[in-house]
Amino acid sequence: MTDLSPAGAKDAPVTDAAAAVTLARATGSAPARWTWGQIGLLVVLAVVVLFTVPNPSLAIGMLIFGLWAAGLNLLVGYGGLVSFGHALPFAYGGYAAGLVLKNVTTSAWVALFVATVSMALLSALIGAVCLRRTEVYFSMLTLAFAQLGFFIALQWNDVTGGDDGLAGVPVSTLELGFTTLELNGLRDPLTFFLVTAVIVLLTFAALILFTESPMGRVLQAIRESEERARGCGYNTRLVQLVTFIIAGAVAGLAGGLFAMLNNFVGLQPYWLLSGVVLIMVILGGRSSLFGPFLGAVLYLMLESTLSRYTDSWQFFVGAIFVICVLLFPQGLWGLLTTTVPHLLRRTRGAR
Repeated sequence: MTDLSPAGAKDAPVTDAAAAVTLARATGSAPARWTWGQIGLLVVLAVVVLFTVPNPSLAIGMLIFGLWAAGLNLLVGYGGLVSFGHALPFAYGGYAAGLVLKNVTTSAWVALFVATVSMALLSALIGAVCLRRTEVYFSMLTLAFAQLGFFIALQWNDVTGGDDGLAGVPVSTLELGFTTLELNGLRDPLTFFLVTAVIVLLTFAALILFTESPMGRVLQAIRESEERARGCGYNTRLVQLVTFIIAGAVAGLAGGLFAMLNNFVGLQPYWLLSGVVLIMVILGGRSSLFGPFLGAVLYLMLESTLSRYTDSWQFFVGAIFVICVLLFPQGLWGLLTTTVPHLLRRTRGAR
């Protein structure tokens, strides 16, 4: 088992250490009965999206953006660390996968592996700097790194394509031993959707395992009181850094999938993308890993629907976001698991 304690802290009282974990459990991220049930809910959501969303690329994008938002929620909802720069590993993961597909091999396994591992390494370097500060200073540092990454991508024309983006990314192939699949989101969107759904589900299960592990429980204890967790002997910086790396790796994986879907990696203001994924997290609910998927589906549906009728669709999305935050600040997940059952109980009691 990984030792999370700093040197000299191994003699900390067992009762104090247990108290921190108990605190995390008592104020946990989701009702215990829903922890593993979220996987089933995600399967149901994927099926609903598959059969109700008319645009296949949009349906696939919902899964990818949901995965990206779920990774961010490790930091925001479980760790209490608000990142304004989470678009950086997403975009650079796309560049990494696109460059591998263009210059090395069309294997989806290799491209996604490089995107995930490279963004884990980049997140380790960035996290080592950003986590030296807390609260708003941490958020501003992540934003600064995102902007730095944006200008590097903008100026590095030979590699990223600059303002024109990385075009001409070839269609990837997926070797399964007994067969080889061509992942083409235009010609065979169903295969791409199913492959993406399996990858998302496996990654989602791994994220749940992390949140339910001893390190995940300590992370939640740090969210409640970092000073108390440190006083109990936990190495809080190490736990936060590991979480930052995992969130960055998940963002890199999502970015690689998005590059394979579009066969293109565009250049957008990273602060804007970071704001979009943060909105998805808040809309869906920070108290679970499944909530951000709900937020991603809602946001992308609003964007797709409203943009058909008006160029000012962002104004209406912003207004809806404000209303949602005011009416149910715990997001859609909190509305479904807390507010609605509470209202039903009150209604039954009134009878």
